[in-house]
Amino acid sequence: MKQTNYYKVAGLTFGIELGEGIQLDGKLGAYEPFRSDSVTEPLFMLAVKSSEGTNAKGDNDWNLILDNDFEGMLTEIYTDAEGMYHYAVRFVRQPDMWSCTDFDPECKSLTCRVHGSQNFQLFALNNALMLLFALCSAKHDTLLFHSSVIKHDEKGYMFLGKSGTGKSTHSQLWLKYIEGSELLNDDNPAVRLIDGRPWVFGTPWSGKTPCYKNEQVPVGGFLRLWQAPVNEITRLSTLQAYAALLPTVSNMRWEKQCADAVNATLNKVISAVPVFSLKNRPEEAAARMSFNAFKNADGSNG
Repeated sequence: MKQTNYYKVAGLTFGIELGEGIQLDGKLGAYEPFRSDSVTEPLFMLAVKSSEGTNAKGDNDWNLILDNDFEGMLTEIYTDAEGMYHYAVRFVRQPDMWSCTDFDPECKSLTCRVHGSQNFQLFALNNALMLLFALCSAKHDTLLFHSSVIKHDEKGYMFLGKSGTGKSTHSQLWLKYIEGSELLNDDNPAVRLIDGRPWVFGTPWSGKTPCYKNEQVPVGGFLRLWQAPVNEITRLSTLQAYAALLPTVSNMRWEKQCADAVNATLNKVISAVPVFSLKNRPEEAAARMSFNAFKNADGSNG
């Protein structure tokens, strides 16, 4: 029996239709705070189906446009003659499990086919939803960031950087040393422009940290982190801020409409709030340095 659920993230509703063979009972707790009864013009509807076969492509004549191997996770993006995209994922150590998200740029025909265990089904669903949310929300002035976010004094401060540069660690330092700090999201928050002002929203996607809050606050600023032997903070120019933030935004650069919308929204966001670069050690002094920089900039930009 099919099961259809609706969720609202950053004010945008999407639906999930779970088909037969999809065994996710008790696995969707991260989505519960975002459950919605609204079915009016959802951003997208994703049909999740159990599939057979040894791989996602099968005998289809698709054109490979992008592939990547990240720590044993293999991703391939294909396009076909009808203009559909096919996003295939598998793991080197689990070659018998795979998923493929089939979608069109207008977000009207969306399917996630998955072959694997219950945990792999959940992984595939999360992966597909993040991909589609980034694609379909871009035209609504919304960006999905790879970031850890601290809520403090009713503003959200976003810590960004490459994996391993200390985003979550910096959040933990704020939680420990900056009174009144609260974790909003630890991996994939959404930022949406509302009346020209960027707001950061919690999402069902928070990495390894179970922090799934359906809350939003205005963005207080961004902090691009770098590991270094000393602590040094610099406020970035608009051009520097764009270069620092763009790699942290989920963006389908191979899909022109999405890429154009992301660029336009990002330019508006960085013109509204301060962006800093912090060379740092994982210590209290670094947290206080970033906190003071944001507070000193408060009211000077946006």
